[in-house]
Amino acid sequence: MSTLTLLPALTAYQCKDCQTLTQRSPMACAQCLGRRFSSVPVTSTGILASWTTIRKPPMRFKSEGVYHVGVIDLDNGMRISGRLLHEASDQTGDRVQAVAIADTASDIPIFKVTSHG
Repeated sequence: MSTLTLLPALTAYQCKDCQTLTQRSPMACAQCLGRRFSSVPVTSTGILASWTTIRKPPMRFKSEGVYHVGVIDLDNGMRISGRLLHEASDQTGDRVQAVAIADTASDIPIFKVTSHG
C-alpha cells in the first residue's frame, strides 16, 4: 500500500463579499452571487456524517473500480465530500482526517478514520 501523509489543512474558497466558504472554486457565490473569491486554509479534521460505496464508477474513475465516498462535517462547521479510505469497522460519527497518498495527485480530498465514535 502507498504511504499516507496526514494533511494539516485543506483549501476552501471564501467569497470576498459575504465570507461564505465553499469546497470548490465557484463561478458565483451561492449566498450573495458575488464573483470575487480567495483561497483560504481550513481544518482537515472532522466527523464522518455519511458514506457510500460506488460500485459502478463514472468513466473518469472506471479504472479505479469500487471506491468509497464520504460526507464530512469539518471541525470549522463546513460540510464537504471526498474519498474515504473505508475499513469494515468505520461508521458514521467517527473522527476523520484528510490524507495525501504518495504518488497520487487528486483535487478531491481523501479522508481516513482516525478514531472510532
